[in-house]
Amino acid sequence: MNDKLQWNNVADKYEDEIFSVFKNDKGKKIEHYLKKHANKNHVAIDFGCGIGYALPLITPYFKKVIALDVSQECINKAQLVSYENVVFKQADLASTKIDPVKGDFAFCCNVAISGNNTRNYRILQNVLNSLKVGGIAVFVLPSLESSSLSSQKMIEWYKKENTVINEIPLDELTHLNEVDSKRVMQGIFKINDIPTKHYSFAELFSFFNKGNFKLENIDRVEYDWATEFNSPPSWMRDPYPFDWLVEVKRVK
Repeated sequence: MNDKLQWNNVADKYEDEIFSVFKNDKGKKIEHYLKKHANKNHVAIDFGCGIGYALPLITPYFKKVIALDVSQECINKAQLVSYENVVFKQADLASTKIDPVKGDFAFCCNVAISGNNTRNYRILQNVLNSLKVGGIAVFVLPSLESSSLSSQKMIEWYKKENTVINEIPLDELTHLNEVDSKRVMQGIFKINDIPTKHYSFAELFSFFNKGNFKLENIDRVEYDWATEFNSPPSWMRDPYPFDWLVEVKRVK
Protein backbone atom coordinates (compact mmCIF):
# COMPACT_ATOMS: atom_id res chain seq x y z
CA MET A 1 0.00 0.00 0.00
CA ASN A 2 1.41 3.41 -0.93
CA ASP A 3 1.61 6.24 1.59
CA LYS A 4 -1.24 8.26 0.10
CA LEU A 5 -3.70 5.35 0.17
CA GLN A 6 -2.62 4.30 3.66
CA TRP A 7 -3.13 7.75 5.17
CA ASN A 8 -6.34 8.40 3.24
CA ASN A 9 -7.72 5.19 4.75
CA VAL A 10 -6.75 6.15 8.29
CA ALA A 11 -8.01 9.76 8.18
CA ASP A 12 -11.46 9.07 9.66
CA LYS A 13 -10.06 7.09 12.61
CA TYR A 14 -6.87 9.09 13.08
CA GLU A 15 -7.59 10.05 16.70
CA ASP A 16 -8.12 6.40 17.68
CA GLU A 17 -5.22 4.84 15.78
CA ILE A 18 -2.41 7.42 15.77
CA PHE A 19 -0.45 8.04 18.96
CA SER A 20 -0.58 11.71 19.94
CA VAL A 21 2.93 12.91 20.71
CA PHE A 22 1.56 16.30 21.74
CA LYS A 23 -0.87 14.96 24.36
CA ASN A 24 1.71 12.62 25.88
CA ASP A 25 4.82 14.83 25.85
CA LYS A 26 5.69 14.75 29.59
CA GLY A 27 8.03 17.72 29.61
CA LYS A 28 6.27 19.78 26.92
CA LYS A 29 9.53 19.70 24.97
CA ILE A 30 7.89 20.27 21.61
CA GLU A 31 6.14 23.41 22.78
CA HIS A 32 9.45 24.60 24.28
CA TYR A 33 11.20 24.35 20.90
CA LEU A 34 8.31 26.01 19.08
CA LYS A 35 8.46 28.94 21.50
CA LYS A 36 12.25 29.05 21.17
CA HIS A 37 12.02 29.63 17.42
CA ALA A 38 8.80 31.66 17.38
CA ASN A 39 8.82 34.72 15.13
CA LYS A 40 5.69 36.48 13.94
CA ASN A 41 7.54 37.61 10.81
CA HIS A 42 8.55 34.07 9.80
CA VAL A 43 7.03 31.33 7.65
CA ALA A 44 6.79 27.85 9.17
CA ILE A 45 6.21 24.55 7.37
CA ASP A 46 4.44 21.59 8.99
CA PHE A 47 5.69 18.56 7.07
CA GLY A 48 3.14 15.77 7.41
CA CYS A 49 0.44 17.78 9.14
CA GLY A 50 -2.00 14.85 9.23
CA ILE A 51 -5.34 16.00 10.60
CA GLY A 52 -3.72 19.06 12.14
CA TYR A 53 -2.61 17.94 15.60
CA ALA A 54 0.37 20.33 15.62
CA LEU A 55 -1.34 23.36 14.12
CA PRO A 56 -2.82 24.75 17.38
CA LEU A 57 0.74 24.79 18.75
CA ILE A 58 2.47 26.18 15.66
CA THR A 59 0.07 28.80 14.33
CA PRO A 60 0.29 31.32 17.23
CA TYR A 61 4.05 31.66 16.81
CA PHE A 62 4.45 32.36 13.08
CA LYS A 63 3.15 34.77 10.46
CA LYS A 64 2.25 31.99 8.04
CA VAL A 65 2.15 28.19 8.24
CA ILE A 66 2.32 25.93 5.18
CA ALA A 67 0.77 22.58 6.11
CA LEU A 68 1.81 19.72 3.83
CA ASP A 69 0.53 16.15 3.79
CA VAL A 70 0.42 13.23 1.38
CA SER A 71 -3.24 12.56 2.23
CA GLN A 72 -5.97 14.85 0.94
CA GLU A 73 -8.40 13.12 3.30
CA CYS A 74 -6.27 14.10 6.30
CA ILE A 75 -5.98 17.65 4.97
CA ASN A 76 -9.76 17.84 4.56
CA LYS A 77 -10.16 16.91 8.21
CA ALA A 78 -7.52 19.42 9.32
CA GLN A 79 -9.37 22.14 7.40
CA LEU A 80 -12.45 21.66 9.58
CA VAL A 81 -10.67 23.99 12.01
CA SER A 82 -10.30 27.48 10.61
CA TYR A 83 -6.85 29.12 10.74
CA GLU A 84 -6.27 32.56 9.27
CA ASN A 85 -2.55 31.98 8.69
CA VAL A 86 -2.48 28.39 7.34
CA VAL A 87 -2.18 27.29 3.72
CA PHE A 88 -2.76 23.57 3.08
CA LYS A 89 -1.06 21.68 0.25
CA GLN A 90 -1.21 18.02 -0.74
CA ALA A 91 2.20 16.61 -1.65
CA ASP A 92 4.22 13.41 -1.67
CA LEU A 93 6.75 14.38 0.98
CA ALA A 94 9.24 11.77 -0.23
CA SER A 95 9.17 12.84 -3.87
CA THR A 96 12.35 14.00 -5.54
CA LYS A 97 10.12 16.43 -7.46
CA ILE A 98 8.24 17.95 -4.54
CA ASP A 99 7.13 21.53 -5.22
CA PRO A 100 9.73 23.84 -3.70
CA VAL A 101 8.46 25.66 -0.62
CA LYS A 102 10.73 27.78 1.53
CA GLY A 103 10.37 28.59 5.19
CA ASP A 104 12.25 29.98 8.15
CA PHE A 105 11.16 27.08 10.34
CA ALA A 106 10.13 23.50 9.59
CA PHE A 107 8.47 20.95 11.85
CA CYS A 108 8.27 17.24 11.06
CA CYS A 109 6.81 14.96 13.73
CA ASN A 110 6.96 11.17 13.28
CA VAL A 111 6.51 11.34 9.52
CA ALA A 112 9.69 9.68 8.18
CA ILE A 113 8.87 6.39 9.88
CA SER A 114 7.82 3.94 7.16
CA GLY A 115 9.39 0.57 6.47
CA ASN A 116 11.13 2.08 3.43
CA ASN A 117 14.31 3.90 4.42
CA THR A 118 14.81 5.36 0.96
CA ARG A 119 11.54 7.26 1.37
CA ASN A 120 12.31 8.11 5.00
CA TYR A 121 15.63 9.74 4.15
CA ARG A 122 14.08 11.62 1.22
CA ILE A 123 11.47 13.10 3.54
CA LEU A 124 14.15 14.23 5.98
CA GLN A 125 16.19 15.76 3.16
CA ASN A 126 13.16 17.51 1.67
CA VAL A 127 12.47 19.09 5.06
CA LEU A 128 16.06 20.35 5.25
CA ASN A 129 15.94 21.61 1.66
CA SER A 130 12.84 23.67 2.46
CA LEU A 131 14.78 25.87 4.88
CA LYS A 132 16.06 29.31 4.05
CA VAL A 133 19.65 29.99 5.08
CA GLY A 134 19.60 30.46 8.84
CA GLY A 135 16.37 28.49 9.12
CA ILE A 136 15.72 25.82 11.74
CA ALA A 137 14.09 22.40 11.41
CA VAL A 138 12.77 20.41 14.36
CA PHE A 139 12.18 16.69 13.87
CA VAL A 140 10.50 14.20 16.20
CA LEU A 141 11.57 10.64 15.39
CA PRO A 142 11.17 7.19 16.99
CA SER A 143 14.20 6.14 19.02
CA LEU A 144 16.01 2.84 18.53
CA GLU A 145 17.49 3.19 22.01
CA SER A 146 14.03 3.72 23.53
CA SER A 147 12.75 0.58 21.83
CA SER A 148 15.57 -1.38 23.43
CA LEU A 149 14.84 0.25 26.79
CA SER A 150 11.19 -0.83 26.58
CA SER A 151 12.23 -4.41 25.86
CA GLN A 152 14.63 -4.36 28.82
CA LYS A 153 11.93 -3.03 31.14
CA MET A 154 9.48 -5.66 29.94
CA ILE A 155 12.02 -8.45 30.56
CA GLU A 156 12.70 -7.02 34.03
CA TRP A 157 8.96 -6.97 34.74
CA TYR A 158 8.61 -10.63 33.80
CA LYS A 159 11.67 -11.49 35.89
CA LYS A 160 10.10 -9.88 38.96
CA GLU A 161 7.14 -12.20 38.36
CA ASN A 162 9.46 -15.23 38.16
CA THR A 163 9.20 -15.65 34.39
CA VAL A 164 12.51 -16.27 32.62
CA ILE A 165 13.19 -14.74 29.22
CA ASN A 166 12.67 -17.93 27.20
CA GLU A 167 9.16 -18.23 28.67
CA ILE A 168 8.09 -14.74 27.63
CA PRO A 169 5.51 -14.84 24.80
CA LEU A 170 7.20 -14.05 21.50
CA ASP A 171 4.71 -11.35 20.60
CA GLU A 172 5.81 -9.46 23.73
CA LEU A 173 9.41 -9.19 22.58
CA THR A 174 8.70 -6.70 19.77
CA HIS A 175 11.89 -6.24 17.74
CA LEU A 176 13.72 -9.02 19.60
CA ASN A 177 11.68 -11.65 17.74
CA GLU A 178 11.85 -9.89 14.35
CA VAL A 179 12.53 -12.55 11.73
CA ASP A 180 13.89 -10.16 9.11
CA SER A 181 17.41 -9.45 10.35
CA LYS A 182 18.13 -7.09 7.45
CA ARG A 183 15.16 -4.97 8.46
CA VAL A 184 16.32 -4.95 12.08
CA MET A 185 19.76 -3.74 10.99
CA GLN A 186 18.01 -0.79 9.32
CA GLY A 187 16.17 0.08 12.53
CA ILE A 188 12.79 -1.14 11.27
CA PHE A 189 10.56 -3.01 13.73
CA LYS A 190 6.85 -3.70 13.75
CA ILE A 191 4.51 -1.63 15.89
CA ASN A 192 0.97 -3.03 15.85
CA ASP A 193 2.17 -5.18 12.94
CA ILE A 194 3.25 -2.12 10.91
CA PRO A 195 6.97 -1.83 9.99
CA THR A 196 8.18 1.35 11.68
CA LYS A 197 11.55 3.06 11.36
CA HIS A 198 13.50 3.79 14.56
CA TYR A 199 16.59 6.00 14.56
CA SER A 200 19.78 5.64 16.58
CA PHE A 201 21.65 8.61 18.04
CA ALA A 202 24.67 7.89 15.82
CA GLU A 203 22.46 7.67 12.71
CA LEU A 204 20.92 11.07 13.43
CA PHE A 205 24.30 12.68 14.00
CA SER A 206 25.65 11.24 10.76
CA PHE A 207 22.64 12.25 8.65
CA PHE A 208 22.01 15.78 9.89
CA ASN A 209 25.45 17.17 10.66
CA LYS A 210 26.85 17.62 7.15
CA GLY A 211 26.91 19.82 4.07
CA ASN A 212 24.80 22.94 4.38
CA PHE A 213 23.39 21.90 7.73
CA LYS A 214 24.51 21.94 11.35
CA LEU A 215 23.09 19.67 14.03
CA GLU A 216 22.21 22.02 16.88
CA ASN A 217 20.82 19.57 19.41
CA ILE A 218 19.46 16.07 19.98
CA ASP A 219 16.90 16.07 22.80
CA ARG A 220 14.24 13.68 24.09
CA VAL A 221 10.45 13.84 24.10
CA GLU A 222 9.57 11.60 27.04
CA TYR A 223 6.34 9.69 27.68
CA ASP A 224 4.83 7.81 30.61
CA TRP A 225 5.33 4.05 30.71
CA ALA A 226 1.56 3.70 30.28
CA THR A 227 2.12 4.58 26.62
CA GLU A 228 4.20 1.39 26.27
CA PHE A 229 2.48 -1.06 28.63
CA ASN A 230 -1.00 -1.62 30.01
CA SER A 231 -1.00 -0.90 33.75
CA PRO A 232 2.77 -0.66 34.24
CA PRO A 233 3.99 -1.31 37.81
CA SER A 234 4.81 1.60 40.11
CA TRP A 235 8.54 0.79 40.14
CA MET A 236 8.75 1.46 36.39
CA ARG A 237 9.86 5.08 36.32
CA ASP A 238 12.83 7.05 35.02
CA PRO A 239 14.32 6.55 32.46
CA TYR A 240 11.11 6.90 30.49
CA PRO A 241 10.39 5.87 26.88
CA PHE A 242 11.08 8.63 24.41
CA ASP A 243 11.26 9.88 20.86
CA TRP A 244 14.24 11.83 19.62
CA LEU A 245 13.81 15.56 19.07
CA VAL A 246 16.38 16.84 16.59
CA GLU A 247 17.16 20.52 16.00
CA VAL A 248 18.99 21.34 12.75
CA LYS A 249 20.08 24.68 11.28
CA ARG A 250 20.74 25.54 7.64
CA VAL A 251 24.06 27.40 7.68
CA LYS A 252 24.53 28.00 3.94
